[in-house]
Order: sequence, then structure tokens, then C-alpha cells
Amino acid sequence: MATRTSTRHAAPEEEPLHVNRNLLIAGALVIACATAWWAIRAAPGDAPAERDTRAAFEAASDSSLSPPRDEGDAARVPAAPAEELTESEVQFRHYVDDKYRLLFRGVEGDAAVALRAALRERERVVVQVNTAKQTRDTATRDTLPALQARLAQVDRNLGTLLPASELGAFEVLKDSDIERFQVEDYAAGIQNVAPLGEADKQSVLTTKLAYRERFRRVLADSRLMSGDLNDMERRLAFNDVSRALKDYQRSYLQEVRQYLYDDEQYALLTNYENSEYTAELAKLRSIAGLE
Repeated sequence: MATRTSTRHAAPEEEPLHVNRNLLIAGALVIACATAWWAIRAAPGDAPAERDTRAAFEAASDSSLSPPRDEGDAARVPAAPAEELTESEVQFRHYVDDKYRLLFRGVEGDAAVALRAALRERERVVVQVNTAKQTRDTATRDTLPALQARLAQVDRNLGTLLPASELGAFEVLKDSDIERFQVEDYAAGIQNVAPLGEADKQSVLTTKLAYRERFRRVLADSRLMSGDLNDMERRLAFNDVSRALKDYQRSYLQEVRQYLYDDEQYALLTNYENSEYTAELAKLRSIAGLE
């Protein structure tokens, strides 16, 4: 797609609620710590239809999107003094609010309070699940089934709190930590060369997430991650998945071109994504036993 040529140095954009790069990296590493590769979290049949994903992100790049209001904005009533929050808790809340801020379009008051609380609970349970998966402590690992059941229950509860129009967005955003990290990493790397505005950064992320869904479905259908394929089947699955990975990268870069200011931003993003592609392909090759 053609590069945008309009001037982009007018009044600074009104920046939505946003965490700094170090916080995003820390959050992504903690929440995704049990996953060697983001795609492993996908299971056959769990990805929403691509058209639903697209519809869910129609308004994702709206630069006027307001950040979710905190509990204090929901109702101004006398209350007991607020609890003293630790710095880690403050950062955790900011991280969750930033991750799911798109879900708060049109959600206000008590509904926003309930939604925010449920999303924070979900991310706490995710951390516990990932910890139980990777620990060597038997007692902690034994809690995994209960934690996974709890996570499923929290997700069902969230389904009742979200507007129907946002269910597709939630399905994509809940597993978006690695993509968020990658976009932030790219944006931080070019900050002093070709800065990327917040609205365009969000558009890059949502485009990446939308195309990721295609690849996740191919990966899930291939059963490459299941460990139950023989040598020949793994080779065939690797071929299918590696083609899908290349298609995902090419299509994503082609569409996202419209959100980048100039050729330099695009060249830097292409270089970054080529490095990520090479690393992911190497992981696929290792899983397929083709090293």
C-alpha cells in the first residue's frame, strides 16, 4: 500500500494510557513465561473466525480512544481511605489496563469497574498457571488443573461482562503479550531515528494481531505442536506451517505500510520482522526435528 504523505508534526497526539517499554517487557515476560513460543498457546478450534477478528478491530486505531477510567471515576461517593498499593501492584494494574484498553469502548460506570476487576483477576490467574506449568515443585504443579479451571471460569465471566461486539477482540488481546512486546520493541528501537506515533503504533499492533490469527489456525490444524506426529508427518507439517508463517509476515507488512510515515520506518520494521521470522522458523524447524 502507498505510504502516507501527510505532515505528521502537528500538535502532539493525545496519548492514551500507556506503559513504558520496560514495564511492557516485564509484563510480557512474566505473563508469558511458561510459553517458549507464543503460538504454543493456541489449541485447535480456539481461534475466532478471521472476519470476527477483523470486525473486532475496526475501531482499534482510533486515536481519540479514551483510556479506561479507574474505579474512582465510576462514582464519587464517600469511602474509606484507599489501600496503599505497592509499586509492583501499580505497575501490574497499569499493564493490564493498557493491554485491554480497547475493550472499554462504550463501557462506563459500574460496568467498567466490574470489567476491569475481572481482567485483573484473569491476568493474576494466568501468572499462577504459567508458574505452575514451569515449576519443578510437585505440590505447585498439582494445582495446575484447578488453576486452569479457574481461568476458564474467569473467561466465561468476562464473556458476560463484555459487549458482544468486543468478544472477538478479547479472544485476540488475551494472548497478545508477545506481539505487544515486539511492536513496543520496534517502536523504541526507532524512537531516535523515525518515531512512531501512538495511534499508528496501535494500528500496527492490531494489524499484526489480525494476521496472526490466520497463522495460529494453520499451526493448530497442523498438529506440529502436539508431539504425536511421526517423522514424515512432522516434515509435511513443518512445510505447511513455514509457508503460513511467511504468508503471515508478508501480508502483515504489506497492509501495515499505510500506517508508517516514510520508507525509513518501513525498512526498519521489515528488518525487525525478518529477524523475528528467522527466529520463529528456527523454532519450528527444531520442533519438527529437522535441525
